[in-house]
Amino acid sequence: MPQKVSPKLDTPDGEGPSEASGHSKDASGTVTSTDNTVFGAIAALRSELAGVKAEICDKIENKISEVTAVLRGEMASLKAENDKAITTLRNEIESHGHTLQELADTASGSSDAIRELENKVETLRGQVTSLSEKCLNLEGRSKRQNLRVIGVKEGKEDGQNAREFAGRLLKEALGLDETPVIDRAHRALRKKPRDNEPPRHLIVRVHYCHTYEDIMKKVMGTQDITFCGRRIQIFRDLPPEVAKRRATFTAVRRMLRDKPGVKYGLLYPAKLQVSHNSIEKFFTDPEKAQQYAERLIGDVDNGGSRDPVPREIRADNATIHHTERE
Repeated sequence: MPQKVSPKLDTPDGEGPSEASGHSKDASGTVTSTDNTVFGAIAALRSELAGVKAEICDKIENKISEVTAVLRGEMASLKAENDKAITTLRNEIESHGHTLQELADTASGSSDAIRELENKVETLRGQVTSLSEKCLNLEGRSKRQNLRVIGVKEGKEDGQNAREFAGRLLKEALGLDETPVIDRAHRALRKKPRDNEPPRHLIVRVHYCHTYEDIMKKVMGTQDITFCGRRIQIFRDLPPEVAKRRATFTAVRRMLRDKPGVKYGLLYPAKLQVSHNSIEKFFTDPEKAQQYAERLIGDVDNGGSRDPVPREIRADNATIHHTERE
């Protein structure tokens, strides 16, 4: 019979069966010395790992402490800087608040002062307007018996007294019954013109008011006034401001001229009177007067009333002097 061969155990480094028997357990399951060595190594490894862990934890804690200290220092420094900046900003804001309050108080005071000044200016403007009108009225009153003669050739006086020359001129030009009494007469106060320039106006002051009114009625009733073969014109001597105001109604007066049923006149100082169908209107504003004249002309052209004798109101001079006396 063949012999039964027992199986070989693989052992490292060619160890024999006797050496391999140290890694095995006996039949009773008791741990051998090799296992104790392994367990000891494991325990040593665990101890070493615990030491390494403790060392690493210590290093991490130290590093965290260092970083924390640095961060706390930086945060404290940053907080100090922020506190300083905030304090500075707060002080500036408070300063600006005080400044704004002062500006508000000053603006309020200035507003009150301006309002008070505006009220004073309005009062003064009214007073100036009133005084200007009074001065204009006084100037007009001082000239209410003055005549302005236009077109008298320079040198016609021929050495004659100016008052006597003016009286003779009015009597001959207007066909008066007697020579009017003249207080004073003179040429307009400007440089004597050359031969090719128009002559200066002749300013004449009539002594009596009724004589002045008679002269103006004669002037308005005469188409062409001539003196020494030369055509002249005679007007009231008005203040320049009044003349400007009256001139603003020139266009309206031209519109109303020769319109049937329309009568108009210019009262002193500058008030336009318009009468149509027994309705009278008074205007001191040229624009309003023009608007009314345009509507009135439209009504007349569309078949309004017809007046066989259209004329300009000639009683305005009497009204003027009556108003001036008042």
